[in-house]
Amino acid sequence: MRTFNNVKFFGTGTAGATAAKQNEAILIRNGTGTNTVTLQCMDPNGAIVPVGPLSVSANTAVIWPTYVYGFTASSANVTVYELF
Repeated sequence: MRTFNNVKFFGTGTAGATAAKQNEAILIRNGTGTNTVTLQCMDPNGAIVPVGPLSVSANTAVIWPTYVYGFTASSANVTVYELF
């Protein structure tokens, strides 16, 4: 089990966010309704590639256990935090 020492707000909603620095994972928190999140991750060659869309059920939280550069979501009900 991994323990994260720091949590930092990354972004919320359809605007999403980019330019994450050095997170080890992200926490996706979804409010009402099932929503989708598309992540921007780095491939083995160093290029940023989209992953998803991932479907997140209502009132749940999911940890994505890898470096994430950015994201966009289908709803303002989605909030993402960086984990360090």
